[in-house]
Amino acid sequence: MITIAIANQKGGVGKTTLTREMSACCALRGFQTLVVDCDPQGNLTSSLVDPDVYEATLSHVLIEPEAPGGVKTEPLPLDDAIVESPIENLDLIPADIRLARFEMQPDYLTHRLRNQLREHASSYDLVFIDCPPQLGKLLTSALYSADFVLIPCAADAMGLHGLSDLSFTIEQVRKNVNSDLRMLGAVINLYKPQRNLSAESRSAVESAIRYVGYVFDTNLHDYSKVAEAPSQKLPVVLYAKTHRAADQLWSLTDEVLDRLEMPRQKLTAVK
Repeated sequence: MITIAIANQKGGVGKTTLTREMSACCALRGFQTLVVDCDPQGNLTSSLVDPDVYEATLSHVLIEPEAPGGVKTEPLPLDDAIVESPIENLDLIPADIRLARFEMQPDYLTHRLRNQLREHASSYDLVFIDCPPQLGKLLTSALYSADFVLIPCAADAMGLHGLSDLSFTIEQVRKNVNSDLRMLGAVINLYKPQRNLSAESRSAVESAIRYVGYVFDTNLHDYSKVAEAPSQKLPVVLYAKTHRAADQLWSLTDEVLDRLEMPRQKLTAVK
């Protein structure tokens, strides 16, 4: 099992989109894939499934419930919150707004996601975690759990905003809890080739290699099909199979799998 946290404390850079598309591409390549919605906004969840297909969410797994009389009881195990997505080989742990309460939970619970993934998700080839757009206990929990961090960077003037803070957080996690955590690299997202600013933004990310470790060759353009896909509960690679957006996502998937030293196709996948 390889776990990848999709993280950037800056909002609007495409974390949820990248998580949905990368996890779907890997699942369609035959890899048993689990995607964890670690953002209380739940946008990843709503882009894949309807609310009536699940009862338990990540909040039930991470937050200690209070029984009558104020007595705390154990949260649910992770596998109680896993639901199948409409995509073969892709399962989901949904999120809802109650997950925001996790920021007020005791510090020891930040290890729970890591422990639960090890105990209940070992049968998956890949786990992708969609992180919230701010530093805090939810992001820390995701980084404790991850083997790699993948950073989407928007191709705009603020594309590098907050990378130094994120890099510092990653280093603290590596030093104190998860020494195996590594930077997978950065993906340039929302790219507009007709704008000089996009090319300048890519150059700026490349110049900040000390923060991101590596910059993937594939730029993800700002196509309207990407914005349309969530309303259909489908990733772009299924919603618009022949569109250039799908081509770019398959190309990025090839790059990521190569960097993980994994085959580009799992030939013996069993759902």
